[in-house]
Amino acid sequence: MMELDESKRLDINYQEVHGDLYPLMKNAGKSVYETVKDFYGGGRNILFICGPGNNGGDGIVAAVMLGTENRVRIILLTGGADRKLGDLAERAISEIKNASIIKNPPKNVIQDQVNWSEIIVDSMFGTGIGRNLEGIFASATEIMNKSGKPIVSVDIPSGIGTNLQVKPKMTVTFTDSKEGMTAENCGEIVIKDIGIEKELIHNAGAGEMAFFPDVKPHAHKGENGILLMLAGWEYHGSGVIASRAAMSALPDLVHVLVPKSMYTIFASNLHEQVVHTYSEDRVKQIMERATGAVVGPGMGMGADAREAIATIASSGINTVMDAEATRMAGEGTVDIRNGMVFTPHATEFKLLTGLDPSKENAEKFAQDNNCVILLKGETDYITTGTRTIMVGGGSPRMAMGGTGDLLAGLTGGFISRGMTPFRSAVLASFLNKRNGEAMEKYASHWFGVDDMLGNLNTVIRRYHSFAHGKGMQ
Repeated sequence: MMELDESKRLDINYQEVHGDLYPLMKNAGKSVYETVKDFYGGGRNILFICGPGNNGGDGIVAAVMLGTENRVRIILLTGGADRKLGDLAERAISEIKNASIIKNPPKNVIQDQVNWSEIIVDSMFGTGIGRNLEGIFASATEIMNKSGKPIVSVDIPSGIGTNLQVKPKMTVTFTDSKEGMTAENCGEIVIKDIGIEKELIHNAGAGEMAFFPDVKPHAHKGENGILLMLAGWEYHGSGVIASRAAMSALPDLVHVLVPKSMYTIFASNLHEQVVHTYSEDRVKQIMERATGAVVGPGMGMGADAREAIATIASSGINTVMDAEATRMAGEGTVDIRNGMVFTPHATEFKLLTGLDPSKENAEKFAQDNNCVILLKGETDYITTGTRTIMVGGGSPRMAMGGTGDLLAGLTGGFISRGMTPFRSAVLASFLNKRNGEAMEKYASHWFGVDDMLGNLNTVIRRYHSFAHGKGMQ
């Protein structure tokens, strides 16, 4: 079963590789056509109620196909006369030949068309709606639900998980069922393969940016995330790198807690972060508001550092456990819990688990301990035990010191923004590898971690732009 945003992730991954999503829309529409034909035969009055986006385009493709054997009508709802259709939906409309289309009709016309129909196909909204249905979309949903006619929903019922949803007899969904789909809210669930390669499911791509949250408009300081950073007590460079990388995830605040002896060093090297002298009172105060934490990079194994790591590890905050924190978990000094992300390289993995570093062992340990493992290597493996995504690529130069600190800080930054530990680790690993590739293309092997930090925002912005349909800017 996939998360709702997983469909968007797969679409973006497909587009990154193939350049065009329209073949997927054609395959989705064909799947709906085949299902309706198999269950209801031909010669029927079929009404499609379509929205302005890709889900609507899926329905239009199916309507074109079913129109050769049935009487088909399409109601196209855009939410306003001036609202444009998505590009793919426009392409689908250009193929209409055997179906009449009614754009943005009033409620009474929708009711008349529903009365005419024998079968209704709901393709108003897919997984991207994320809000309650309003206006004509809510009215159309109410009319459909009261009609008593069999409804077939495309991918997911429009409005699922909100205060008003379409109640279908059947849902034709693609690739896999989606999170929250049940027989009660979807009717019979028919799963169709629409041609997304397994590599695009199991390997990271630009679609990971689908999980990156937008910066909240009109937010007060702290509402976009507060990260607690415990790093660099012995090797200050690690803490500085992790703290700087975390800012690229766009949290509002990164609080860096250091010993008094390190305060001047950190304060002179960090200008966007808030540097504090560590104390029990101060860490408790920050933990009350923190939405994520990173502990371990460059901490050393002194008694004070170990005590501080244990304090954060037991807090319940979603936490990246790196370097020394990983070693403490391996020796049993801290308890492993849900919400922890471990970022070991091969040697650290063996210290943490007692197992040889491999995808299978990472999956076993993650599942047994209810945590996330990001096993670093030529290919990174990020796993919860039940879900694994692989991230290949990067540059041989990334074997230098500091790239792991960058990865830990970026992962923590995403966690602080409200992303799940798993999705945070996948996105951070993907962007870290792509950043290394970009630097190698620009400078061959003559680059360092400072160069990667300087280029990180550019890489993130490029993939964010692509994921939002604006190309690789």
